Amino acid sequence: MNDFDKFLDVQLRHMLDPVVACQPPPRRSRPPRRRQPVLVVEAPIERIADAMPALEPVVVTIPVASSQL
Repeated sequence: MNDFDKFLDVQLRHMLDPVVACQPPPRRSRPPRRRQPVLVVEAPIERIADAMPALEPVVVTIPVASSQL
């Protein structure tokens, strides 16, 4: 350890000793805050059901080649 390292060690100890020696401040708890909703969207279910198109069943036939050995 050279002189500069010793100097830094002494200065750091000089600065931090008062911080470490004192007690931390007591914690204060905040009362819980109820958050209000920012945006409320209401839509009747009938309108949603009318807006969605009904899907019709589709029959798909795939020709299969017979495999004969």
